[in-house]
This record gives sequence, C-alpha cells and structure tokens, in this order.
Amino acid sequence: MGRNSNPTRGSTIRHVVRTIAAASAAVATLAAGLLVAGTADAAVTRDPSERVGWNGNPGLWTNQGTITFSNGASYLNEAQALGVVDRVNGKNAYCIQADVKYTGTSGTWGEWTDERTKPDAQKLAWLTNKYNNDRDDLTQAAIAGLIHQKLDPMGNEYLNGLRQLGWADGPSWDAYTAKMNSLWTEAVNGTPTDLDMQYRYTTGQRKGTINVGILNGNGAYIAGIPYTATLNGPAVFDQTGTNTISGTTTNSAQHVMWTATGNGEVTPTFKYKVPKAAKLESPNQNLMADTDPETVSKNITFQVQANFKPTIRSDQSDHRIEYGHAPEDDLTWHVDPTGGDWIQGATIKSTGTLYYFANKPVEGRTTVRDGVKAATATAAGDRDGATSHVDASSITMDPGFVKAHPGATPSSLPATGWYTWVWEITPGMQDANMRQYLPADYDWSDNVLEAETTLHVRSMQPTITSSVSAAYKHDQSKVTGADGIERPVVQIGSTAASDRTDVVYLEKGGVIRDKVTLGVSDMNGDGKTDTADWLHTKDGQGEGRETEANQITIRVNGALYGGMTREQAEQAQKDAASGKTVELPKQAVKLATTTFTTNRAGDYLLSSRKGEKPAGVWKAENGIDLTNPPSGYATFVYDIANRDQDTKNQTGIEPSRDYPFAKDVHEAPFTADETIMTRLTPKLDSTVSSKEVKAGETTVDRLVVAKTNEKDVWPTYPQSNVTEGETPKGTPLSLDFHGVLYKVSDDPAAAIEQTDTVPENAVKVHETDIKDVTKFGTYSTDSFTLTEPGTYAWHWVMTPSLTGDQNHNPLTALAWRQLTHGKVQHAFGLASEIVRVRKPETPKCEVSTRSQGEVTMENGGADLHDELLLKNCEQAAKAEFELWKQSNGDQSGDVLITVTGKVDAKDGIHSPTVTVHETGTYYWREKVYDQTGKLISYGDARKPNETVLVKEKGLASTGVGTPMLLWAGVLAGAGIALALAGSRKRIRL
Repeated sequence: MGRNSNPTRGSTIRHVVRTIAAASAAVATLAAGLLVAGTADAAVTRDPSERVGWNGNPGLWTNQGTITFSNGASYLNEAQALGVVDRVNGKNAYCIQADVKYTGTSGTWGEWTDERTKPDAQKLAWLTNKYNNDRDDLTQAAIAGLIHQKLDPMGNEYLNGLRQLGWADGPSWDAYTAKMNSLWTEAVNGTPTDLDMQYRYTTGQRKGTINVGILNGNGAYIAGIPYTATLNGPAVFDQTGTNTISGTTTNSAQHVMWTATGNGEVTPTFKYKVPKAAKLESPNQNLMADTDPETVSKNITFQVQANFKPTIRSDQSDHRIEYGHAPEDDLTWHVDPTGGDWIQGATIKSTGTLYYFANKPVEGRTTVRDGVKAATATAAGDRDGATSHVDASSITMDPGFVKAHPGATPSSLPATGWYTWVWEITPGMQDANMRQYLPADYDWSDNVLEAETTLHVRSMQPTITSSVSAAYKHDQSKVTGADGIERPVVQIGSTAASDRTDVVYLEKGGVIRDKVTLGVSDMNGDGKTDTADWLHTKDGQGEGRETEANQITIRVNGALYGGMTREQAEQAQKDAASGKTVELPKQAVKLATTTFTTNRAGDYLLSSRKGEKPAGVWKAENGIDLTNPPSGYATFVYDIANRDQDTKNQTGIEPSRDYPFAKDVHEAPFTADETIMTRLTPKLDSTVSSKEVKAGETTVDRLVVAKTNEKDVWPTYPQSNVTEGETPKGTPLSLDFHGVLYKVSDDPAAAIEQTDTVPENAVKVHETDIKDVTKFGTYSTDSFTLTEPGTYAWHWVMTPSLTGDQNHNPLTALAWRQLTHGKVQHAFGLASEIVRVRKPETPKCEVSTRSQGEVTMENGGADLHDELLLKNCEQAAKAEFELWKQSNGDQSGDVLITVTGKVDAKDGIHSPTVTVHETGTYYWREKVYDQTGKLISYGDARKPNETVLVKEKGLASTGVGTPMLLWAGVLAGAGIALALAGSRKRIRL
C-alpha cells in the first residue's frame, strides 16, 4: 500500500476575507469553496493580483445572487467562487460540501472510504494530481465542478444554481460544461482501474511470456504507467536475467518473456501506482485532495518446467526367438512424474545395449556386469506415449562380440542363450539443442528386466536313447530246443547273463526290434523340456505361435551292426559306460538300416515287421538276409545329423554345422540296453565215407558244423572260477552233437524223401556222439559195420555239452540256453547222409572198350572204330556205339558225331567204322542191351581208353604204343587224368 499523507501537515487553511465593491459592504464567507461577498471591508482586503479564489488560488466567480438547496440551506444575494480553496502540502484542495460555508481547514485528513464514490474519487484524484500545478481558472473551476458533481450530495443542485447565476467574468456555461466533460473523459481514460495479467507458454513449460497491461475504466490500455515485476519461483526474466524487471506501460499489452530455471510453481507479481484521494473530515466544510499514489499489485501463478525426466517402458516383441530372427524390441516413451510433463518440442534419444547371458537373468539380481555386450541400438521419442520399434536394421553389433563370434549379425546370433535389452538416457546422448531439456545429472536406465529378456534358440539339441529290452518285453513267442525244454524265443539279459553283458538274446530269423526315446535338451533352463526347447517352422514362430504342432520335423537314422564277439561287446559296453569313445571293430557288418521322421518327442518302435506299424522299418543292407543274420553280438547305432535335416523348406535356413542342432547326435555303439545277441545256429551237414558198401563193410560219417552266415561268430562266455582281480578268460561255448543212423528201407535202391523230422518207419540202428565242439569244422565218427542190405540215413542233433567245461562252470547250462538256438539239427534224408548197403553178388557183367589211341589223317579223312570187351556178360545181346568230338571246355560243349547201328554184343567185336574229316580228340561211348532191349550198360564220357586223337599227317604217330608220358600229356590237354590211362572200364550190372 502506498504511504498515506496528511494533507494538513505544515499548513493551515486560512480564512480569507475578500472585499467586493458593491452598494453596501458585507462580510464574505466561503461556502462550498465559494466566496460569499458581504461587506465592503472585505473588498478592500482583496489582493489585486488574485483573479479568483482565496490567496491567489485559481477559479471562477459567478454573478451575485441567491442559491437555495433542497435541504433548506441557502446563499442569499451572494457571489460564488468555484476553484481551488487551498493548497495542502503542495496539493490543491477542493470543497465537497456545497451547502456548508467554508470557514477553514480544521479537522482530520484521511483516506477516502466511501465505497460508492471511491472509484470517482480516484479518477478525480488522478485529475487533480495531473493539473495540480495548472493555474488556469477555467480548468480548476471545471475540476472543482466535477468534484461537486461526483462527490458532493448537493453538488448537482449547487451547479444548477451557479448556472443560473452565470459567470461574472468567465466563459459561457456551455464552454464550462464542455470543459468539465473533457476533463472527466480524460480522467476516465487516464485513471488505472485494473491490471490485465496473463501467462502464455511458448516452449513447453520451459519458456513463455507474461502478458500484462494497465486498463482504464473503459477497459482500454493505459500507456506511460511505470511498473515493477518480480518472479517468485524457478524462473527469470529474459531481459534482465534476474527475477525482477521494471518498465512503463504502453497502449497495448506488454509481453514480458521468461525462462524457467527449474521445475515447479512460479508466481509473478506486478506493481504499479494509482492515484489516491484524501478527505478532510471538518467541523465546518469537508475538503478533498489527492495524496501520494497508492501502490497496488496483482499476481498469477503457473507451472514451469526447465527440464523433465523421460523414461522408457520396453517389452521385447518376442520373448523366444530362433536363429534367423533378431531380438526386436518395442519401446513406449514416458516421463517420471517427479520431473514434470514432457516438454513440447523435445526429442529425446536413448541408447539400448543388448547383453548376452548364458543363463537366464533374474530380475533384481542379474546386472549387466553378468552379461556380455553384444549389440547397440538408438531410439528416439518426441512425446509421452510415443512408441519406437527396434528391428534388425537398427541394431549394430558390438565389434568385440563379433570378434569373439565371427559372422555374428542381429539375425544370426551365435549361441543359444538369453539376450536382454538395457536402455539408458543421459544428456550426453542428446543432440546439442536437446540437452537443455534433461537435468544435467540425469542418468536413467531400466536395468535388466524380465520383459526385456528373450530366449534366443540358436539351435535345438535332440537327444536319443533306446532300449532293446523295452522293444521285446511283450514278446511271448516260444521255441522248444533239442533238449526238449521250451523257452522264450527272446530272452532279456540280466546280471545273471551267461556272458556278463547287457544283452537281449534272439533266435536267428526273429523280428528285429528296438524302441527309441526321442527327446530334446532343456535349452531355456526352466527345468523342463517342452516346445520352447524345440525349433519351429516359419509359420510357427512369433509370440504365442510356438506350439507342438508347429515344431520342425527331424530325421533320425538308425543302423544295426553285427558279427562281433562277446569280448568286443563286453569291452565296448564298459568303455561306453565310462564315457570313452567307442568305435566299431573292423569286422562289424552293417546288417540293416532304418529312418523315421517326427516333430515330437516320445517313444518310437522300430521293427523289421511292417505289420507292427513301426515308426521305422529295419531294411536289410545289400547282401544281408535278416532271416539269417550273423550269429554273435550286434548293436544299434543312431544318428541325428544336421546334414540330413530339411530345414530349408521348414524354416528357410539351410542346415549347417550347428543348425538346426547345436551338434550332431550320435548314439555310440554298445550303449546301455542297445546290444542284441543272435544265438549260434550252426548249419549241420555230414558226408558218409561211402555212399554204397557191401554188407559186412564199415562206414564212417563226417559231421560238418558250418556257418549259416559267413560272418557267424562262435560264442564264448567268461570263466567264473578265477582269482579275484583277474580278468576272466573267455571260454568258447562247448557243444555236443548226437548222431543216429536210421535204416529206412531193406531195398538198397530205395528213394528217401527229405523231411524236417525223422519218419516214423525209420529204425534206429546206431548212435554216436561228437563231444566238446568249440568251433566250426568237420568232425568224424568212429567206423561202424553194416551187415544187412538196405538204405540207411544219418541224422544229427546239437545238444548241450554240460560236462564239457573242464572248470565245471555252472554257467554252461545257462550259456547253452542263451547263446545257442533252441533246436539245431539238419533235415532228414540228405543225399550226403545216405548209405546204401548191397546184398552179396554173383559175378557181374563187365563191359569195357579199347580205342585206336591215335589216328593220322590220310587224304583228308581218318577211319575210326572201337573194340567191345565183355566179361561175365551172358545176358548181353546187342551193342551200339556213340562217337563224340570232345570240346576244349567241360562236357557240356562236346558234340555227338554219330550213333552206329546195333551189332551183336560179343567180346572183341569192332564197331562199325566211322570216317572223320577234322583233327581233334574223339571218344566212344558204348550201349549194351539185353535180349529184351533193356539198356544194361552205358559207358561214361571221356574215358581215356575210349579216346582217339586224330592228327594231321607229318606228325609223329605212336599208335597204341605211345609212351605213357606223352600219352598222359595228351590226355591232360583233353582234361583226362593220367592215372586212369589204359584202364578198362567195368560196368556194374
């Protein structure tokens, strides 16, 4: 508030008596600022220099007359003076009670308190102040009139009275009222009545203006009024750089610019001075004057923000990605409420760093120090709620990471693991003109968040285990051995296995089975294996689309290798169990292969029998018969190799060394429960020493224990009675073979039908054993004498050699049951097993011939004939001769030249002569018939004594007397044995 001045201080209102020349003297008094003329004495006291008023104060006089007020007061026949009545402290004072005569300035000055008239009093104070030093009578009379008009209850009555009296020496009343109106308009326009004050932001809440102007009563801006302004809060005026400023108003709003220095509330206060009216409360007439201006102020309040605190909320677009996809991120920009709103026009940048973690990060515990910097990206936001997307095109790989992982790109990350985006905002990341919008020490980071972590599956890692025992556990088929004991075709080994191996024993020719369990490694470390650990097809990748149905299909290849010994299998199993690398021995034979495809983990049956509807069918390798695989030990081997996978069509990515699998899967030979043992099934055959014997002669049979497959392995089992700590030696399985000679018919020429079993009519005539057979080979029986004519056949059966182990190994019987076929015998009636025993004979007819030996061509031809030799052949009646030309190869190439006519069969008779015209080797074959025409003898082909060599003339001719050495050479060239040269053929009738 302005200082109140007492306008009476240092001064008094003097009562002035003026004299007026008139018909009679009267005493003049001041009524309402008017001098009332009365006496002549007064006239003589008037200062000739004064024009009007008292003591030279300016104003106008009226003509003399009477003014009567409605309240009964009146001035009778008096002249009125209107103007300044006095000056108080340099200020003009004016009367405000027209119906009371002015007698002095006694009383008390104070503020104008009447609220009704206070606005007008203020305008009049402004007017009196402006014209305080103006000595113009009309101006001051007009001001005094306005004061009566606006502030004096009797003012208008008084002015009407003055108008009726008229001015004694002044202007016309119209000129006077015009002056009054002009001054009042000036007062209205010049008196401040209000302060128009507003704020406006120009740059967010960081910069703006205070728009201020001082208004008059008409609402128009007033120019020229000094003001001061102060900013209370975090802001300064741009013009001064401080929180204060001074200025002068113009006839328009002032735009005072400011800049925030912090965040918060700012209250600008504007101060200016307004005129102030004072009132003299007097026991006679009250007065009005202006006093020192009053200081008024006005303020408004608004929020400022010099900077703000941007933040980011981010969530990776896909929290599980596969090779070929980048770890994309979705960002939403926000502000920290403690830092105010986003400043308009501010574009803020943030740098994101992609960290790699081998193990899944734990929010609140894992920090960036636990990871490896892999890549960076930059994003920008320009408002609260703005979004940004980070994809492969905006990701830059870290040089150090690429150096450690050559070829790494945003879409070709090198390893399975977790990749986490960590975003940071600092002033240093911003463009130069944007740094101002962040606090100088601002350092925001979202740290390691679960929402910002994605599992990158560079490759999956399938696993495979298999179980032969599981594949056969429901097989209930039986077989009865030669020992008469029925046992399962399949026997699953145990700790009591005779060979101390982890093995399933099978019959030759049985169904090949295995059950594999396909799984996948826990790639995401959540303690379980599910679709998150499997790769997916192109259509099955992305947040929420990874299901079992979309898993890629993988190919599994299996192979069965056999033909190995127990020692090899046992050692390989030990090595596999201890983690050593196991290689197949060179003698291993690939027996069969299979393949199957699937996109799910689970158990899969692989079988050689299609009817079992297996996932994969075992198919024999070329040259392998699965009905007769090698005896011995075999193992299944499985591979799931990258090169075999069709990922190009499924994921769009070619397979590589570590895709789609981190590494190829290879189930080593002889892993647990992956060994089968095909029981020994030797092929039994035997050959008698003589197919025909005479009654009373002896015979010997030779048993052949042969391989049914060239890769058959003779089984062994370990000894049990060894010193502790020693390695038990392998003991070959010892087998006994029981042979029985059966008489099938009394007829030595009887035919025997080959059967699987011994016929009921066969009579056992002799039994023998070949014991302790421990390898493949040929074994002979003792000789045996046959005394009765007839047809006989041997039959052999394999039996266990339960006493053959010199160490009396109790496992022998178990070994027999586990390591050999249930029943091993050969078919009955094999030709090689038949012995025919003849009756005692009378002398036989013996037929032979004698050829010419060598013949020389004469005149282009050679005459050939043969000589028939007979002994004890009374039944012989006719004979005929065949001449053959012998080829250089076997007999099939020989050519029949002619068949002679029949001649009487007599000893020494010659065949008809036959002329040949080509050199070469020829031979004769004779046919002898009895009197009924029955053929009783037919000579063998290529017999030395029936061979003739036809030669060109000029070569040495030796005839029948050719030396034996030369003859042997000739016959050798013709494929004839020297030992038989010159012998006679005897035909048994």
